[in-house]
Amino acid sequence: MLKALSISAAILFLSMPSAMAQARFGACAADVKTHCAGVQPGQGRINACVKSHFNDLSDACKARLARTAAIREACASDIKKQCANVRRGGGRLATCLKDSLANLDEGCKAALSAVVSGKGK
Repeated sequence: MLKALSISAAILFLSMPSAMAQARFGACAADVKTHCAGVQPGQGRINACVKSHFNDLSDACKARLARTAAIREACASDIKKQCANVRRGGGRLATCLKDSLANLDEGCKAALSAVVSGKGK
């Protein structure tokens, strides 16, 4: 039960929409502001900007991106199976994973749990 609550908390944390950059980008907020200030959000433009400046990012931001990538990799089959019709962005994918928690495979649950416990990459 505690593991399920921890995973739910991780998904909720990853999906929290906010107008504030700090809430939206977490550890990457300052990096996004510094390197991508003039980039219009939408259609993956912020992601492309962050990717193009990866070597200039803070260690905290790089760590957050690594955790996110680990979750996407570990949960790829669950995303295809459980969230195939969910449009990306706005926290919709994370919400779908949260709603599908009981049906996620153990690898995906472990990756989400690692984020909560602080043991994620």
